[in-house]
Amino acid sequence: MAESIVSLAVTKLGDLIAQEIVFLQEVGDQLRSLRDELQWMQAFLKDADGSIKGGNERAKLWVNQVRDVAYDAQDIIDTYIYKIHQQRRRPSGYLSSTLTKCITCTSQLTILHELGNQIANVKKRAEEISANRSKYGIESIGGTSSDISIITTTTISFNRKQYQLDVEEANVVGFDKHVKTLVKLLITAENQGSHDQRRAVISIVGMGGLGKSTLAKKVCSNPDVKLHFTSQALVYVSQVFRAREILERIAKCAMAMSEEKMKELSQEKLKEEICESLKGRRYLFVLDDVWTRDAWDVIKDVLPEEMNGSRVLLTTRNANVGVHADRQSPPFKLQNLGEDESWDLFCKKAIHPTNSMDKCPSHLESIGKEMVAKCGGLPLAIIVLGGLVSRKEQTVEEWRKVLKSLKWQLQEGEDQISPILDLSYHHLPYYLKPCFLYFAIFPEDTIIDPTTLKRLWIAEGFIQSRGEETMEEVAEDYLQELVHRSMIQVVEINNLDGRVLFYHIHDLILDLSISQAKVENFLHVPKNSEEENILHKTRRLALNGQEMSSYIVAGKYSTNSSQSLCTVTCMDMKVGTSKMVRFLHDMKLLRVLNLRGTGIKKLPWEIGKLIHLRYLGLEGTRVETLPSSIAYLTNLQTLNMRDTAIYVLPRGIWKMGNNLRHLEGVWLSIKGTPSVESLPNLQTLSSVKVGPWLLNGLGKMTSLRKLSLLEVTDTYAEPLLDCLGKLDNLNHLSWLAPFDSIVPSSLLSTSQSHHRRHLQLQEVWLFGRIERLPESNRMNACITLLILHSSSLEEDPLVTLGKLGNLQFLRLYDAFVGEEMVCLERGFPQLKELQLNSLNSLKRWKIKDQALPKLRHLSLESCRKLVMLPNGLEGITSLQELTVNRMPPRFKQRLRVNEGEDWGKIQHIPSVKIW
Repeated sequence: MAESIVSLAVTKLGDLIAQEIVFLQEVGDQLRSLRDELQWMQAFLKDADGSIKGGNERAKLWVNQVRDVAYDAQDIIDTYIYKIHQQRRRPSGYLSSTLTKCITCTSQLTILHELGNQIANVKKRAEEISANRSKYGIESIGGTSSDISIITTTTISFNRKQYQLDVEEANVVGFDKHVKTLVKLLITAENQGSHDQRRAVISIVGMGGLGKSTLAKKVCSNPDVKLHFTSQALVYVSQVFRAREILERIAKCAMAMSEEKMKELSQEKLKEEICESLKGRRYLFVLDDVWTRDAWDVIKDVLPEEMNGSRVLLTTRNANVGVHADRQSPPFKLQNLGEDESWDLFCKKAIHPTNSMDKCPSHLESIGKEMVAKCGGLPLAIIVLGGLVSRKEQTVEEWRKVLKSLKWQLQEGEDQISPILDLSYHHLPYYLKPCFLYFAIFPEDTIIDPTTLKRLWIAEGFIQSRGEETMEEVAEDYLQELVHRSMIQVVEINNLDGRVLFYHIHDLILDLSISQAKVENFLHVPKNSEEENILHKTRRLALNGQEMSSYIVAGKYSTNSSQSLCTVTCMDMKVGTSKMVRFLHDMKLLRVLNLRGTGIKKLPWEIGKLIHLRYLGLEGTRVETLPSSIAYLTNLQTLNMRDTAIYVLPRGIWKMGNNLRHLEGVWLSIKGTPSVESLPNLQTLSSVKVGPWLLNGLGKMTSLRKLSLLEVTDTYAEPLLDCLGKLDNLNHLSWLAPFDSIVPSSLLSTSQSHHRRHLQLQEVWLFGRIERLPESNRMNACITLLILHSSSLEEDPLVTLGKLGNLQFLRLYDAFVGEEMVCLERGFPQLKELQLNSLNSLKRWKIKDQALPKLRHLSLESCRKLVMLPNGLEGITSLQELTVNRMPPRFKQRLRVNEGEDWGKIQHIPSVKIW
């Protein structure tokens, strides 16, 4: 961890020397000398990576001092840059140009003199710290006599596209008998008399790390369970319980209620809506990680008690919570894994598969079993230990090093897990440690969006370019490695391409992240609003949730502490604009400012002074405009304005330079005229209305990968196509045309003209009328995802689209005005998900032989003239889920279990949801 901090300081020194070489001549030698000293420290720390643990207090103290001096070097450099920028931007007023230059020169010399003194002090401290290595016996590296025992980390390379993320839930062994027992409790009530038809609550009880959540998810994924319940929802409750948030999670899971609709409802009205929606349904709710009786008391009010066999599956560490929820159902107590099950689970995680076998080499078996015995049958401990060992070479020497590191006493309960988790952290390579500690900014049980997380890592400086890969691609590899090491968990995977949609971190591992971040002065998470102050020179501060708003309002922080902050995240709280501005006033060195879900209404003009800012998160705020000073944020990489009232971007957006990578909002207009080089490194431009800006701007954004354009009239269609032909990296395009304009079908074509390259788009979303699809032999074969909305096609689109060999997701929403559609023989060879929505004229749908061979998800909604499911559906054995919503009564009657005419077509599908 300290190595990554020193690395950042070395980079900053190098950049400063390169950029200010003329002005810094007087202190240049001092800067180079300090950089050289820090480079030696960096090399030493990299060699000793992961070794500062156990009782080696001298080594710990030395590393802490190195970290502090590197932090100070960063602060000095950033403060210098800030002062120079402020001085150069200071208006001259009515002074003569000669006098202004004189004052400017004097000011710069004063700043330079101050920098020289500060660098000299830091360099002196750095030299003293370096000397202390040998003075206090921390000099020797390697060998048995060394105070620092080196731990080697093995780098395992993998292909990003081929690497399939390992979902931990699928790897826990020993649960088969538990799954069978719980499935029986859930679905056999209807055969046991009316008494068992009541809404029963089944609680899974056990200490943290036993796999309660994993077991609950495995039970819910059982095909019999999916088929039995018409409505299912998984809701994370967590230790920090907020009634409103839980109700909103339930509404989103059970009713697919939009964020806008939820905001309109009071808490009581929201309860009524949920309860009314569930009436008449046989539902299954999974309430994960319930800590208190109060949490259950809030939730139970929205779950109607009807005698239809509805069930609630509840996981908790407190058996009293389960008894309180349902005194008639005894808690299901989860026990530790046995010796054989523990060994089996360890091997699944630790052994690199050879010939599809997860078998431990015989020469490693005794060492491995000795390690596993330390875990005491706790699945989380075994999985994390296995993830650690999986990154080591499969040799006796490497495994013995890990075994020697396990020097804790066997303990009872959750305390037994902590040393294993701690060891896994210390064995992370230096570049992953800050990435892992960064999870401490998230509240418990947060579902983590990987796109946002990767952008935050990049803004913090944790990710460095690697060859021709983008930093986003390198960050993706880091995420995959943390999953492989079982430090984070996959929640949901995209069924189309295997990409992870959401992550989650176990609360025990989150505790490790928070505590270690505090120890290393990396990030401070106040335990409650009564905590009096920010730690001395902490780098990051996370204040999340309404209960932490008083921390800001009451001013429980000191100026000296806040001046060193480079990251502030204040999410999901309501704080007045003036209070927030006062709180942020002295934080001149901020790189990341995330105000998601706060109540601020305005960004002050002073935001432009935060010249180091890389990430500005305004999602879910009440901000309506951006100040013109936004143009001064030339280091900004991500500007997130989703779910705000910001609809106009100021002219200054074109002056933000080469660093802006992601610009996202809702229905944005851009003022002004693009500059000569208009945002050449921009990768994401989301939800922007077309206008004069695109004529001289869009074609220069050659790094664009994702583009979402609104209000594309016929006037702009042709010049826009010319611009798109220059964007070689573009793979995702959304095009929304007004009702009186036409979407050009050439967006889907491979046709070329003498002046325009064809597009190689992979994901395409087209909203608006399309006169006719291109001929099938001229369609872009690269397309994997296609959404056609309000296309009003007169010819059957399935005939043409069925020949796209790579198409995996297709949604037709009010896209076809005909009465019949046909999936031709062998059509849609790779399609995994098909959604047909609001095809109001459709009466007949046919599926020919061997069509849709890989279809997994089928959704039919609001096709009000469709009479029946197509023949041939019963032959699609890959189909896992059918969702039917707002379809005609006659259509739904044909799907009745064992009675409907179409039941035979769908009885093989594990999950059928009829709304």
